[in-house]
Formats: sequence, C-alpha cells, structure tokens
Amino acid sequence: MAKEWTLLVLCGILGSGLSAKPSWFKNISADLFKSPGDILVGGLFPINELTSDLSKRVKPDDLECNRISTYGLSLTLAMKFSLDEINSKENLLPGITLGFESYDTCMQPAVVMRPVLQLLTKESTEELDVTCNYTDYKPRVIAIIGPSNSELVPVIGKLIGFFLIPLISYGATSDMFSDKETFPSFMRTVPSDRWQVVAIVQLLKQFGWNWVSVVGSDDEYGQKGQQQFSSMANEESICVAYQGLIPVYSDPVQAVNEILNRIVDAKVGVVVVFSLSNPARNFFIEVIKRNMTGVWVASTAWALNELVSTLPGINSIGTVLAFADITRPLDLFTPYIRELFTKMEGTQIPQQPDTEISPLDNPCTRCSYLSQANVSMVEIKLVQRSVFSVYTAVYCVAHALHDLLGCNATHCALNPKTDNVYPWQLLRSLQKVSVDLEGVNFKFDKEGNPSFGYDVMQWNFNDTTVLFDVIGYFYQNLTINENNITWHTKNGKYFFILWKSRTTTNCLPSISSFVWNNVKIYPLNAFFPTVALSVILTISLQIVCITEFPEKSSDQLENIRGRGSLFVILGCCGVQAGLCGWYAQEAPSLTKYVASLEVTYVKTFLRCPVEPMLNFGLMLGFNVMLALVSFMATFMALKPPGQYNLARDITISSLSYCVMWVMFIPIYTSLNDKDKSIAQVGISLLSNIGLVAAYFFPKCQLLVKHPELNTDDHFRTFLEGVPPTPPEES
Repeated sequence: MAKEWTLLVLCGILGSGLSAKPSWFKNISADLFKSPGDILVGGLFPINELTSDLSKRVKPDDLECNRISTYGLSLTLAMKFSLDEINSKENLLPGITLGFESYDTCMQPAVVMRPVLQLLTKESTEELDVTCNYTDYKPRVIAIIGPSNSELVPVIGKLIGFFLIPLISYGATSDMFSDKETFPSFMRTVPSDRWQVVAIVQLLKQFGWNWVSVVGSDDEYGQKGQQQFSSMANEESICVAYQGLIPVYSDPVQAVNEILNRIVDAKVGVVVVFSLSNPARNFFIEVIKRNMTGVWVASTAWALNELVSTLPGINSIGTVLAFADITRPLDLFTPYIRELFTKMEGTQIPQQPDTEISPLDNPCTRCSYLSQANVSMVEIKLVQRSVFSVYTAVYCVAHALHDLLGCNATHCALNPKTDNVYPWQLLRSLQKVSVDLEGVNFKFDKEGNPSFGYDVMQWNFNDTTVLFDVIGYFYQNLTINENNITWHTKNGKYFFILWKSRTTTNCLPSISSFVWNNVKIYPLNAFFPTVALSVILTISLQIVCITEFPEKSSDQLENIRGRGSLFVILGCCGVQAGLCGWYAQEAPSLTKYVASLEVTYVKTFLRCPVEPMLNFGLMLGFNVMLALVSFMATFMALKPPGQYNLARDITISSLSYCVMWVMFIPIYTSLNDKDKSIAQVGISLLSNIGLVAAYFFPKCQLLVKHPELNTDDHFRTFLEGVPPTPPEES
C-alpha cells in the first residue's frame, strides 16, 4: 500500500511539473505588435492580405489590406514569443530588455515602404534625418526581422543596406540576395534557392528522371528559381521539355491552361513547380479539373501550404515530393499563444467601428478579439515548421548583441542606455555569431546564408487530409529512404520519364543533322536561281544591244550570243558561288548553334539558322539584282509586228521575281520564328515557280490556242539578227 501511495505522489509531482507554465508567462503583454525596450528590433510580416485592385490605384494610399492572414499573424507572434523568452533569460542580456515593433507588409512592395521608412527614423523620433555622415546615425531599431518573401527584398534591401542595418529574412530565398555588394546587410535563416535547385536536381537524378517540365510563378522567386533550375539541369543532362510562368497579378486561368496543354504535348510525367503559394493554388485547381496525374516536385514556398494541400480533389493529382526548410519544434510556442490569448480575452476593449487607426499604430485592429478559439491557427503544420526560422533570426540578434555589448552571465560591459550601439556594429557581430538552438548549430556563411538545408517530404493522402511525411534530408548532398515513399500511381510504383534513352547526354539528339543540312541548303537555294536568272540576263542584254544599237549589233551579234553570253553566265554564277561560300564559312558551327538554341520540346518546328544575316541577304539580293537588270533591259523594248514578243516574257517574269522578294522583307520582319521559316520556304518556291511560269506559260498558251503560229517565221526574232520592224503608221 505504501508503494502505491509513493507512486501516486511521484506521478502527481511529475505531472504537475510537466504541466506547469514557465514563470515568465505571467509577464506576457497583451500588445501584439509593439513592446518597449532598451533596444528595439523591427519586424516585417504579412499580417494582412491585399483586398483592393492594384490596377485601379491612383493615389499612393489607394491600397486596402483588410483580410487577416493567420499565417503571417502567427509569424508575428513567433517574434513576440522569441523576444519574451529572451528577456526572461537573465544570463543572455543581463540588465537589458529587448523591445520590438512589428508592421504589416501585405506582401506588397507599395505597402512595405511605409513601415520601412518608419523603422529608419531617428531613435525616439518620427523624423528621418538627411545628413552627410550616417556612421553615427542611430535609427529606431537595431535590426529588422523580415520580410517573408523574395518579392519585397529588392524594394527595401538596398535602402536598408545603405544604413547597414541587419535585415534578417525568415522566408526570402532568392539567390540574388547573396550578392553582398548589392545587398550588404541582408541575411537569412532559410537556405538560398541555389541549394534548393541543387537538391531538386539530385532528386531527379536519383530516380532517373531526365525528361521534365518546370513551372514557376511570374515573380522574382519563380523566375530566378526556374532559370537556375534549367541551367543546372542542362549541366546534369536533364532535359527541360517545357518552361512556363503562372501569372501573379492577372487572371491566370488562360495561361495555366496553355501551360498544361504544353505539358501534355511534351508527354512529361514529372513537373517541378517553383512557385509561391497563391499561383500554385491557381495552377493545381486547373490540374484537378483536368484529372491530370504525375509526379510534382514542390518548392519550399508552397510545399506545406494549406492553400494548396486543402484543395478539393488534391488527392487525385498523383505523387507530390516536397522540400521544406529544416526545422525544430518549439514546445513552448503553442502554450505561450494559449496564455496570451487567454490574457487578451480578459482585457478586450471594444473598438469603435468608425475610429480610423493608422496601420503603423495598429496593423490589425480586429486582432483585439482573438481568443482561445483562435489558438488552432498556430497549430497547423506550416506554421509549426515556419516559426523556427523567425525564432532563429531573433535569437541570432540576441546572441550577436551579447557579443557586441561584452556580456557575461551577470552584466554587460556596454549599456545601450548610456553607450552608443549602432546597427553596422551589430552586422559585424552577426556575421561571426554561432548559436545552438533546439539541438541545431546555426551560423551564417560569408554570403549571409544559413548552415543547414532541407527536409525532403512526401504528401500522403488520407481521405480529405494530407499528411506530410519526411522521407529524407538535404544538406549539400541528398539522402532519401526510397522504401518510405508511397507512389500514388495506378500500380503503386514509380516510373521513369526518359528522353530517348537513359544513357543520353544530349538533349538535342534529333536536330543536329537537320540544322547542319539546312546550313548547306540555303546556299543551294540561292545558287540555282542564279543560273536561270543569268541565262535570262544574257537574253535581256542581247535585246538591249539590238534595240538600242541596231547598226553596230549586227557585226557583234555572234560574239554577244556566244562567248559574251557564256562569260555573263559564268561571271554571275562565280559571284554567287563566292557569296554562298562566304555565307557557309561565316555561319555558326553546329556546336555553337545547338549550344545557343533555346528549345521548348513541345514545338514540332525548329527554325533554321540564318546567320550571319548580312551574308544571307547578299546571296538573295544578288538574284534580285539580276532580275531587276533584266526587267530594266526589256520593259521598254518594242514588240516585233507579226512575231513573238520575247521581251514581254522576260519583263513579266523578272518583275514577278523582284516584287515577291521585295514584299518578303517587311513580311519576314513581322513574323515569329516558326512563321519566318515557313515564309522563307514559301517565297523561295513561289518566286522560282513565278519566274519559270511567267517565262514559259505565254509560249505554251500560244502553241495550244494557235498551233498554226508554231512556225519559223513567227518565232524568228531580232535575236537571230533580224531587227524589229517598226510599228505601221495608221
């Protein structure tokens, strides 16, 4: 009996110990977005979502963000939680309190500038000083946590970088921000997209997928990610069959349907989707409507987002393999939020509906009504994984301040109340900081990127819910347990999506000979008309000599018809042969042309090279010149009475040839690549057919309709030495 009581007492003690709240919970402030302190930290979070039409914006303030983003609000609360926890640790910054000011970005460049300017104002004022020296300038905050996405960093990163205020993002992953010359103060607690691209390429190689498509959102994140993936995939002999961009600021339905048509045409079964969550949602709505299935590789921006994973019918799309930032659970975060909302519930002050409050003073007026019923918003998977990035960013600032202020467990050598501490000094400390958080060692490299990578996850569908199961991880190299993967295909097995064969190292195996043959065909297409036109030219010159110089031509007629014609023909063919040889010599080599070729494999038509354009134009222009000279030599020639008019045939045929190629120039410049090649082939055929038809058709018509004229006398023309008979006077 004594043993049983002992066990009950121990269980009670352990239970009470496990359920006890940390003592610092009782000091939680109900103010969600601002808290005073000896040193302030700024925060930029997507607390609200855009509810107005940007295309109708006329004034700077014509923006409305009136829909709360529970995800963005949860990240804001994660910063508050982190700072409250840091302030409770007496040995981290003894005697110093960290305060904060959090602002809404609405995920819009036009909105984020206002809070940034507020954060840059001089300490304890509302003024932004203009001075010649900002070394001793003390802005309102020592560091800024945020923003949440890559789209906003180019807008504010350079401005904040000018002041060298640390800008530590928990979600901006574009690799362009690794450039320290452009973004000198930017750092992040999530890996760069460059590593994400490496991870995706290694995943494709592990399963032997080398025939894929990549779709991105039409913004900074999607465009850069798509470009990097295509480049690296090409280096690893992975063929990108199609690339498409999902519109972000316009109706995406038509564009998405075009993308899906191209994917189907390319017969692609693996699609990499490098997109933000909203465009990804729009994309998969259309995928579900079409009942398309395949393997979808998800980038971190939408991999765990409920906007996509909760779509009706999402379990029909096939297998989703996703990359998510490595994270650790924060055991106290949910209890903290529960305690915070309980305190807010007891101190709610009704807001006057007609009271106008500046977003800089309170970015979320309706948040005062938060209660215990809203705790579930921080319990979703995406929030639980994302808050660690915010938590890490805040702790890095605290540990860097610990080093900068010369702190030990009991006091700090510098006191921010009396000593000047500048953001640029903190930036140098952050570059050297090393923090152990929840069993993970964190530090920044020289580009401001973190020292860890990704979890590889799979979406497993359980009726109407999606489970995110970890199947591997990536840090510089990929490790996956393939036995843990459930392939959502008809036979439950994964499949190979290959280009021709698994051993190929070239994405362009079928076009090489095609391209090279056309480099040869173009000169031939130009040379053969030269032969015909040079013959016509010799006849035209004979007509000029006999009609313009009848007295002298009789003596020289034999030379003009014999050796003279031969020299003209050989000379014209020789010049054209030289031009054709020059074109072939200067044309790009097959290797260079193929290397520079941008191929979307859904196209069945590849344009032939017409480079260099000058040489190509000279080849065609020479033939037009021959036709033009023939026309000028014959269009004024008199018709021999009672005899066949050969000059008329030459005039019409040479004129038709000239007109077609002159018309070709403006038409050609206005067409796309595919239509340019079709137009070029078409005009070549029409001009040659027109030349021959205009020259021979009148003769054939005459012989069919008037066979009695098929006599030596009728066809005996001045070319045989009989000068034309002048027209009879009436």
